[in-house]
Amino acid sequence: MDVFFQQHKPTSSIAQYLSVGSKDRDTQTLGFELEHFVVEKESLAPVTYLPKADLGTDLAGVLNSDAPSVQKVLESLTGYYSEATYECNFLGSPCICGLHREKVSITLEPGSQLEVSIGPACSVGEIETLYKAFRIELDPILDSLGLKLLELGYHPTALARDIPLLPKPRYEHMDRYFTETGKHGICMMRATASTQVSVDFASERDALRKFRIANALGPLLAFITDNSPIFEGERVGVCGGASAVSQSGYSVPERMARMVCWDDTDPKRCLVAKDAFDDEFSFLRYAENLIEAPGIFLPGNAPDSEPLYLGFTPYIRALPDAFIDEAMVLHILSMFFYDVRFKNYVELRQADSMPLEYALAYSALISGIFYNPEALEYYTECFLYTDSPAIAFAKSALRSGGYEADVYRRPAAEWLDEMIAFAEAGLASEEVHYLAPLAQLVKARTTLLEHSF
Repeated sequence: MDVFFQQHKPTSSIAQYLSVGSKDRDTQTLGFELEHFVVEKESLAPVTYLPKADLGTDLAGVLNSDAPSVQKVLESLTGYYSEATYECNFLGSPCICGLHREKVSITLEPGSQLEVSIGPACSVGEIETLYKAFRIELDPILDSLGLKLLELGYHPTALARDIPLLPKPRYEHMDRYFTETGKHGICMMRATASTQVSVDFASERDALRKFRIANALGPLLAFITDNSPIFEGERVGVCGGASAVSQSGYSVPERMARMVCWDDTDPKRCLVAKDAFDDEFSFLRYAENLIEAPGIFLPGNAPDSEPLYLGFTPYIRALPDAFIDEAMVLHILSMFFYDVRFKNYVELRQADSMPLEYALAYSALISGIFYNPEALEYYTECFLYTDSPAIAFAKSALRSGGYEADVYRRPAAEWLDEMIAFAEAGLASEEVHYLAPLAQLVKARTTLLEHSF
C-alpha cells in the first residue's frame, strides 16, 4: 500500500484503500461504536472536558484540579490501556483525548461525548463482553467523581450553545465551517450521540450492494432506534407535535431529532452519498465525490502542528498534484458523515445512542440482515429503483406517521416486521436472543422514544 500511495494521486489512492478492505466471504466481523454523554449524577448537567470551576484560570490550576471533568475520567483510566493519545490543547499544553488497547478504544467527540469503539468483533457476544469489561473499569471512577453516563441521541438537559467544544483546532475549524452550511451544525457537534455498527464486505460489488441497502433501510433503522426525547430543552413531538419552538429557537422535531440535526449540517458531506444509486457508482466514484467536495481543513505536517483551514476549497484544489499517504486518505474519509460511509468496511451511522441491551439488539439486527444472503438478495430487488429523494421522503414520512407511515409504498410496520424476521433467520442460534429488545418494540408498535427519559 505504501508504494501504491507514492505512485498515485488522491482519487486512486482512496479507491485503492477501500478495495483492500475486501475480506474472505467467511469473514463476518462487526465494528461497534457507542457514544455517551458524561453528566453529573444528580442534576444530569453536562460535564465539560476541563473542570468548570477552572476554566479561564491558570494552566497549572486546571491540570491539577480535583474537580470532576472528562479529562479526569480519561486520566483515571490510563492504567487499563496500553496507549494514550494527547491531541487536545489548552493554553498551549497537550491534553489526553484517547485511550487504546486491543479491540477497544476510547475517544471523545466535539462536545466531549465519550465514545467506546469495539472491534473487529466476531460476534455480538464478544461486543457485550468487551463493553462490560470497559464499564467495570469505568463505572467506579465515574461514581467516585459523582458522574454517570447517559445513552441518548440528544442531550437531555443542555442547550447545544452552552456546551463547550473539546479544545482541538480541528473542531474549531469544523464549527466555523458548519455555520455556513446548515442550521444544525452546532447541535450535531455538541449535543448528539449515536450507535454505529460496521460490517465487512467480500468485494467491491458486495460493498456497493450493502451500501445501497443500508442507505435504503436507513430511515427505518433511525426510526426504530430513535432515542432522543428532548431537543434543546423541549420534549420531542412524537407525531403531531412539531409546532413547538425550542429554547434555542429551532423547531422541535416530531421524531428522530438527532437525524434532523445531521440532515441539516452539510449537504455535501452528510445525508446519502452523491450518486450512490447510479449504475456506474463505484469506489472510484465515491473517492471522486470526496475529492471534489470542500475540504474544511488539512491536518498539520507534524504531530504538534496546527491544521490548515481550507473552508470551501475542495481537496482537488488543495492537493492537485500530491501523492497522498495513508494518513491523508484516512483523514479525508473521516471528514464525511454520510448516513452510510465507506472505510475498509461499510459503516451504518443512522442509530441513536441507546442503552446496552438495545445497542446489542441493533448490532444483532445489522448482523442478521447484512450477513444473511437471502436478506441481501431480497433487499437488492426491493431497492432497485430507490434514490436519495425517496430516502428523504421516507425519513419525513416516518417522523410524521410512525409505524403507519407509507415507506417505499408499504407501511413502515410491514418493513420492520420483515427486518426482524430476516435478522432472526440470519443470526446464529446462540445470538438470536440479543435481538429481543428491538423485536419487542416492533411487536408492540412502539419505539424507545416513548419509553426513554
